[in-house]
Amino acid sequence: MNKLLTYIYAVGLVVFLLPFQGRAQDPIGDEEPAVKVIGTATKDAIMLRWSANTPLGWKHANTYGYIIERRTIAIGDEIVKEPIIKKLTSNPIVPRPMMDWEDFVTNNDNAAIAAQAIYGEDFNVSLEEGGNDIMSIVNQAKALEQRFSFTLFASDQDYEVAKYAGLAYVDTDVKPGERYLYKVYTAIPQEKMEVKFGGVYLGLSDYRPLPEPQDFVGISGDKNIMLSWNFTLLKREYTNYIIERSEDNGSTYKPLSDTPVVNLNDRKKNPSDRMFYIDSLSQNNKEYHYRIKGVSPFGEVGPASNVVKTKGVKALQHNPAITEARLMDDNSSAIISWEFPEEGLASIAYFELNRSDQIKENYQVVVPNISKDTRQFEFKNLNTINYFTITAVGVDGTKRVSFPQMVQPIDDTPPVAPLGLTGVIDSTGVVQLNWTANTEADFLGYRVFRANIENEEYTQITFRTIPDSKITDTINIKTLNGKIYYKVQAFDKRYNPSDFSEVLMLKKPDIVPPTKPVFKSFKADQGVVKLYWIRSSSIDAIKTLVYRKEKGKEDPWQLITEADYPQDEFSDITAQPGITYLYTLVTMDESGLESEPVTPLTISLPDNKPKPEIDRFTAIVNREEKKIALTWKYKPSGVMEFLLYKAEEGKQPTLYKVFDKSQSRFTDKQLIVNTKYTYLLQAVFGSRAKSPIKKIEVEY
Repeated sequence: MNKLLTYIYAVGLVVFLLPFQGRAQDPIGDEEPAVKVIGTATKDAIMLRWSANTPLGWKHANTYGYIIERRTIAIGDEIVKEPIIKKLTSNPIVPRPMMDWEDFVTNNDNAAIAAQAIYGEDFNVSLEEGGNDIMSIVNQAKALEQRFSFTLFASDQDYEVAKYAGLAYVDTDVKPGERYLYKVYTAIPQEKMEVKFGGVYLGLSDYRPLPEPQDFVGISGDKNIMLSWNFTLLKREYTNYIIERSEDNGSTYKPLSDTPVVNLNDRKKNPSDRMFYIDSLSQNNKEYHYRIKGVSPFGEVGPASNVVKTKGVKALQHNPAITEARLMDDNSSAIISWEFPEEGLASIAYFELNRSDQIKENYQVVVPNISKDTRQFEFKNLNTINYFTITAVGVDGTKRVSFPQMVQPIDDTPPVAPLGLTGVIDSTGVVQLNWTANTEADFLGYRVFRANIENEEYTQITFRTIPDSKITDTINIKTLNGKIYYKVQAFDKRYNPSDFSEVLMLKKPDIVPPTKPVFKSFKADQGVVKLYWIRSSSIDAIKTLVYRKEKGKEDPWQLITEADYPQDEFSDITAQPGITYLYTLVTMDESGLESEPVTPLTISLPDNKPKPEIDRFTAIVNREEKKIALTWKYKPSGVMEFLLYKAEEGKQPTLYKVFDKSQSRFTDKQLIVNTKYTYLLQAVFGSRAKSPIKKIEVEY
């Protein structure tokens, strides 16, 4: 490991990808001590990374460890009243013992770096020997900073190294639909050092596939290919990259090196947004295919980039380079300036200026045969987007092309808002939208937005701008919401957005029956059966139909009333004492569609002879198993059934269950934590007479 560190110092590896620091080559340790945490969601787990943000905090945490606490904040769309707290670490997480690293470091350079930084006795930077006591303290501080920085660097490159270093954790005990707040704090005693905790809020719903690397290009050289890509765009997603090459036209790819490529050029001054890699070839004029894959701080390998097909060529020894592409005051022309080494002038015949609307392809020669002594050219009649390159054409016909430079005329005028938005929905939920096409010269396309409620936030249904003034959408018409809303926005090639079109409201075909009503309660006394119900929640419901029949007979159901909204009760004065009736309810909507009937109520007018009270009615709460066990005892003969009513605190009791006469216990699992329940039990005799109601109240 010491040899490896010597090599690292020799090549000057002093720039690190430290997601917790947020910068490179700044002084380390001038922040308030805290734990910095990042996380990501996979399809079935939550992965965490963390570290103390100061060298001293990191050093103490290596001794005392980190503690992870998880709080379940939301389940589904509901915020839980009391977060469910779980400590994920039975003991504080510390770096694994030095002996555990022995096999790991043999085949993993990053593990060797981290192990030496954590446990190595000697980890000196390039310091002057000797000096006074103050310089000795400074030197020790710099060595600690180096240990801290190298550990974080190695952890960034390999998630397994981060776990060995006590800086990573994978939570697999997670559930879809739940969201968690993870808190990571140190076990450092406060009298030694106070370090603030860090946290991250995640759930499995935050899972997003990793993106493809962007802007991957290759430039041919003499027995080499220079590969380049934009790493700044995905700097938060990827800490290093795997470069793969195919020598059989893309059938098989192999990595160019045993370890991923990391960016070591993240300068604070004049930073570059690109990474470069040069692949040496054994021969020219053989086509190779290249692609790259990003590796996240959590060890996840992303999808492959676009494929670059190229080959080595013996060409000019020098490339032109565009030094400036400056827009002129007239906003329609640009000055293109470039440079070319003097020692290469003898090998070129002339320059060519090329232009394209795209950065990678479709370049056309717009100015040929430019004198090789010229270094500047004014190009007029710019398009909306212009990418320029300069080509040096050799006397032998070979060419060397510069990297592109973009010039965009200033354009902040958006297109006109789309007009004439119309649409239709068929019975299967297919929506056809049309509108008047825009006619602007720099018009790019449209984006279409949809909402289920007019005043809610609209969702974009187009993944990218579409060029046509029409679109086909598919919706679910079997929902309670009977309307759907659309609006359209136009964009020009500078992505200036227009105002939204007028909102289009479309009514869905009504093929969904209304929801059922719900019996709330009933009374049967003095020759009258009175029914109470909760009306259907469907917004287009207009009537509640009440049906009755005698129990045990095959006669059809009899419609006894049509209750118009908002009526929610009915008194049946035609019921006869001593006869057992079945009552049910059906909802009818504006389209004449009817709901399914509710489960019938069995009701008979009771006689008025007083009945004895229920002897015993008890409840036992079992919070661990989330249930309430109800038991009762009642000896009088002639009992036909028991009626159980239930109510939450502050609400009216409603009929909850009907039990056979032989039943004397029931377990209720339909419960809400921290709720007070009232249970009412009543015996019903064959004559329809009823016992007095027995009431108990239960705290759950």
